Amino acid sequence: MFGVWAPLLWTAFFLVAIWWLSRRQAFYFLSALYHLTRSQQAAVVAYAIFFLPGTVVHEFAHWIMAKILGVKTAGFHVLPKLGKKGEIRLGSVDVRGGGVVEHSLIGMAPMLLGGVVTLALSYWLVDVDALAVAVRSEQFGEVLAVAMQVFSRPDALLWLWLLFTISGSMFLSASDRAPLQQMALYLTAVILPLYLFGLIPALPDAWTQEIAQVFAVFASGLAVALALHGVMTAIFALLYFLAQALRPGV
Repeated sequence: MFGVWAPLLWTAFFLVAIWWLSRRQAFYFLSALYHLTRSQQAAVVAYAIFFLPGTVVHEFAHWIMAKILGVKTAGFHVLPKLGKKGEIRLGSVDVRGGGVVEHSLIGMAPMLLGGVVTLALSYWLVDVDALAVAVRSEQFGEVLAVAMQVFSRPDALLWLWLLFTISGSMFLSASDRAPLQQMALYLTAVILPLYLFGLIPALPDAWTQEIAQVFAVFASGLAVALALHGVMTAIFALLYFLAQALRPGV
């Protein structure tokens, strides 16, 4: 239906779906632990430990991008902090100096690095090409068989944990989004008039095809991550409802 742009749209859809599920997972995970322990601190510490690999990759992406751009950093933190309004900040990198462009690139870094790591882990753990063929041919038994091959690895749970936490932690925080919003407004103000007046040349067909191929690869890798997030959301939701049943009234 969308032709050459379909992989881009699927990539966007998978990213939004993973982002939404990651928010639900945080609610279920923290609420379940709070119901069981009656301690907000214990729940936050357990959550931070479980998602530590994702936090490390997220903050490292900020830090390395700042170093590449020559922007000074004053600290690299991966331990959780509880804000005054109850919000949880799992990690942070203090950035000193730089303009809107530099801060925009630093803010985008976790999405870039996290996306590449997610892609690499998805393709390493799962035969994504075979999975795609099975899905397109609606051979759902084969889909399940290909997916279950992951557990033939003795360390499958470790790698699935890494894929889950890194893919769920690559999204931008409120502080990451602030400079990007400024940059988006600026680019819209500049590019939109050029586009409306026909001053932006169309990309060559060869370039468009190459871009579509890149996004097709990303979409396939994100589909694996999304399936994993769907399973983990169901598990966390079950734990939440069990915790509510065991410790009602919280």
